[in-house]
Amino acid sequence: MTTRQSTGTPFDVRNFAAELTPLREKIASMIRESIIDGRIGAGEKLREPVLTRQLGVSRTPLREALLQLDSEGFVEMTPRRGAVVRPLSRQDAAETYEVKGALEALAARLACERLDDGTLRRLTDINETIASLARVRSVDQARVLRLNAEFHQTLTDASGNEKLAQYVRVLRAQALRYNYIYLSVMSRLDESVAEHGQIVEALRRRKADDVERLVREHGKSASRALCSYIEQQPATTTRRRQRSIS
Repeated sequence: MTTRQSTGTPFDVRNFAAELTPLREKIASMIRESIIDGRIGAGEKLREPVLTRQLGVSRTPLREALLQLDSEGFVEMTPRRGAVVRPLSRQDAAETYEVKGALEALAARLACERLDDGTLRRLTDINETIASLARVRSVDQARVLRLNAEFHQTLTDASGNEKLAQYVRVLRAQALRYNYIYLSVMSRLDESVAEHGQIVEALRRRKADDVERLVREHGKSASRALCSYIEQQPATTTRRRQRSIS
């Protein structure tokens, strides 16, 4: 007798995503930090058997983490070679920040004319939280990155121009690896907080020219810091043995 297949699932999937997602992100975070601090160099191949052994995870969440890092610009996934750490590009960093800075400056100018008191308080609160994190010896870089992105995206969204905000979101995604590096330097983080404060104060005074100038200068200072960092990095090597990241 033929029975009709149930439309339900035989699996308990209620907590499936909740369990996998944090693991993927944890793996991605560990690999990302190892790339940023130089334990894994540009051009190095990330061998899955080695990583699964070092991290004590299975291949499925590892591959998901590598795909995430590929989308962030940290690694490049290729059919034959697998995951390889992408080299830092001074030109790419400079060009990305140049365009992003120009669009963010325009968005900030528009926002200065349109943002409400609630948005201004939100920007102030975000920057104060970043400042408090910067005073801690061991900085939570992932949280700082999220807050920094939230600060800039909140300001961009306040422009009221969705097309402009959309372009900035795309550029911020492309600059994610550079943002991690930029914010990992403690002195640079302190400077960033101070620059955010100047931007907020100019917004409070509704000085559109000052806001636009400060946001543009903020982007340029970030670009200079990144380019200087990239120039100081050792030449790419593809033959170093993969070191432990656990």
